[in-house]
Amino acid sequence: MIEIDRESIIPMYVQLASALRERIRRGEIPVGRRIPSHHELEQETGGAVSRRTIKSAIEALQAEGIVQGVQGKGVFVIAMPAATSEGDESSD
Repeated sequence: MIEIDRESIIPMYVQLASALRERIRRGEIPVGRRIPSHHELEQETGGAVSRRTIKSAIEALQAEGIVQGVQGKGVFVIAMPAATSEGDESSD
């Protein structure tokens, strides 16, 4: 189950991308494996997020070079996430 805090100031797509990134980092979804489908992710969040939110989370991971979509097959892990701690983005 993926926990999404609907009351958080952190956008839901960022929460979802972070949860998927952590699964990849822990090896639960290894390089070369397909990530859960939109439908599966919707179920894993208990219906807390929309398809658009899921799409935005996947787009964020694609922009980071972690996953890549393959037409008609799904979205696959192509690289391990960088080992940075959350919250370091705001430091100058």
